[in-house]
Amino acid sequence: MRHRGVATLAALGFALAVAGCGGGGGGGDGTQLTKAQYEQHLATDSQAITKAFQPLSTPPSSLSVLASQLKVGQEKLRSAADDLNGVTPPKDVEKDNQALAKGLQTLADELESLRSAAAKKDPALVQKALNDLKSSHALVDARAATDDMRKKGYKLGGFS
Repeated sequence: MRHRGVATLAALGFALAVAGCGGGGGGGDGTQLTKAQYEQHLATDSQAITKAFQPLSTPPSSLSVLASQLKVGQEKLRSAADDLNGVTPPKDVEKDNQALAKGLQTLADELESLRSAAAKKDPALVQKALNDLKSSHALVDARAATDDMRKKGYKLGGFS
């Protein structure tokens, strides 16, 4: 059961990475970013999130390790959300940027129940938390925002 849950979590981690997010620098002073600057911003943090969730692509050696990995992932998601909230994106993606930032922050919060269950070393709670995450509106909202950005011609990191 634990491996199946971890595989689901790995898929979730990959979905987070594919969603892309903000990072890099610039625009925090109220200066509107150009499209190229914003794309670089997205690429920087999407790589950080991918790296943070990379360990989840293989079954962890224990639930304690999983809890530790999730904590790092949550920090990266919150950092990305803060970065997105701190920039002034191009006008055509302002709403998408806001939705993505909110989605990442909410997802980081939602991962807390999974991290907590793993820290308690309770496989039943881990499975319940995974099931709850499958219906996360935060993932849906973040993906919708990035899909809209792609339709507008934005490149979101190394993701197609």
